[in-house]
Amino acid sequence: MEQLSQIFKKNRAEELPDDLWENFVLPINYEQYNLLKETKSVKVVGGRGTGKTMYLKYHAFSTQFSSKREQIPESTLDVIGIYWKPDTHFVQLINENYIGKEWNSIFNTYVALSLLSKFSEFAKTFLKSNYSNKTLKSKIENFIIPNILSSELSSQSLTLIELKQHVRGLLYKLQNWLHSPLEKFPIVLDAKATINYLVNELTDTNLLNCSSFHIFIDEFENFREEQQKIINTWMKHGEKPLLFSVAFKKHAIVSKKTTGNENIQQRNDHRIIDLVDDIYAKNENEFKILAAEIIANKIHNYSNTLVEFIDPKLISDQTMLDKRRSPAYKKAILNLATKIFPQLTYEELAQQMLNDTTLSDKIKKNIKQALKEKKSDININIYFDNNFPKETVVNSILLFRKTTKPQELANTFEEYKQGINNKKTIAYKEQVSNSIVGAILYIYSSFPKRICPIYAGFDRFCTMSKNNLRHLLELCYQSFIELENNSKNLEKIKNTLPIVKIDLQLKAAKFCSKQELDTISELGPYGQDLQKIAHRLGRIFYLKQKIRTQSQPENIHFSVETLSLQTLDSKVTELLYQAKLWNVIQEYDETTKDTENNLATKEYMLTPILAPYYKITMRKIHKIVFSIPEFKIIFLESDDSYEKLYESFIQKWKIDEISEDKTKDLGLFGEQY
Repeated sequence: MEQLSQIFKKNRAEELPDDLWENFVLPINYEQYNLLKETKSVKVVGGRGTGKTMYLKYHAFSTQFSSKREQIPESTLDVIGIYWKPDTHFVQLINENYIGKEWNSIFNTYVALSLLSKFSEFAKTFLKSNYSNKTLKSKIENFIIPNILSSELSSQSLTLIELKQHVRGLLYKLQNWLHSPLEKFPIVLDAKATINYLVNELTDTNLLNCSSFHIFIDEFENFREEQQKIINTWMKHGEKPLLFSVAFKKHAIVSKKTTGNENIQQRNDHRIIDLVDDIYAKNENEFKILAAEIIANKIHNYSNTLVEFIDPKLISDQTMLDKRRSPAYKKAILNLATKIFPQLTYEELAQQMLNDTTLSDKIKKNIKQALKEKKSDININIYFDNNFPKETVVNSILLFRKTTKPQELANTFEEYKQGINNKKTIAYKEQVSNSIVGAILYIYSSFPKRICPIYAGFDRFCTMSKNNLRHLLELCYQSFIELENNSKNLEKIKNTLPIVKIDLQLKAAKFCSKQELDTISELGPYGQDLQKIAHRLGRIFYLKQKIRTQSQPENIHFSVETLSLQTLDSKVTELLYQAKLWNVIQEYDETTKDTENNLATKEYMLTPILAPYYKITMRKIHKIVFSIPEFKIIFLESDDSYEKLYESFIQKWKIDEISEDKTKDLGLFGEQY
């Protein structure tokens, strides 16, 4: 039996079979986003790792007619989904510069052959399914491809079942021909006309007379622009019984043009579904429920005795959504995930700090230093109370603030401890709540080799993942790796609910964070530039975390002082676009204006999976507003220019403990970045 970690290792749809029944967790607000209910084309968008391919494959025939689906309603034949992802390298070769004006017919032929193969796969899947109508199955099994089509395919007589093998040979010939296109390819097919003809032959008879087909084309951004125009034309003029839809990365620049004079238009011709914003991240709790169900289902697949109340038959069946929406179910699933990945509350974390001699001494040292600077002789123990750990930690940074008067804080803290409610104690309570995370991270920033426990726990794994399912699964995978490596009895893991201790989660979080930073260099043509930008931003946010007052704590996002981002250097805007495309930086509509001159309409957040590596917050709380020159240096200028900017921030923010910041090779920030 494979280890639990291996169940979580497969974090890409390509690593899973096309049949996702009992593997795909339907989001609980799924109904209005059912692709099989759509009457017009759809554009599905989502960032890297958000599950676009899984979403499309769920709606395709391999899942809908899964052999694991015990009862298949007759209505499943109303709309039959066909999933297709092109060979990226192959489609890039099909262009006019390489093969001349024949590129259009070659592209159409390639698409037609690929989709004909998928129709043949549908027939095979349908025959193996538990669909009850045996007469219909027999007719599908014996369906003969019309002579007019089989002759176009250089064949005499083919059943729908036999079609795939024949088409596979033609695709092989086409691929070989494309590497040396000296003569015309012997077969020419118009993709839409060919598929439409086959669909009509299937639906105009007594076979599938009530059915329509919906083609889902993945990775639309990888088609050439002239190829996108052809697909857009199919989408614009799609109608029952044949529709075309596409999926692509959010922020990808794709063509809206058709082969005619009109563009494809939202609302009139297609609908846009944003996987994150529309389906599973309208609020933070929805993503947590989805994440908890994914974790629980994978553990159930590993051993069905570990998670007894999770039924795999629930998660992929839309008729079971009401049951999963019940408050009792939601509570149980969230409690389970929290049990597997426990976390410390801020109160517990602060208490742990007070119990740790090194951290406790640092807190006392800060209090003593602040009192010394303010020439106060108040005993430091006035601000230090083991019974009020959060407040004690926050006191150590409040005392550094210019507006804080030591005696007033001492009086307020005493009244607060006595339970007195007045304006001062209420304001103090709010200060503690707003500053505790920043204060904790500030204390830990003095100890580069320590990992702050703030990165452990199911809730915080979700925050670090920021709606990215691949990041979530990687955090789980590495956590279970740590659990298995540190377990003396692997059999025990198979027989009991796995609970990953906080220290093991922290190792996993740091590993995932470093791994993600390393991976950025491989993302697209600007990968190395994006990695450098991420590292520069991470260092700046880490430096901001070392401001001892923490008056604006928790920085992981920024904006730019500009009337319009179009005023920026074209290379800067291109790099910003690439960073968004590859989910290195996430874009949001601006929620606050920190300065009057900050007129940009967008805010940008460094992907929070990098937070453990840079020892910064993963929460979007306060932002840094960069000037245009600062922003240009971060994105474009040399390392020397950046280091000068970094030094200016040290002076501007009055960072005292700068030794580890000025040293590049610390084990925190590597030279290679």
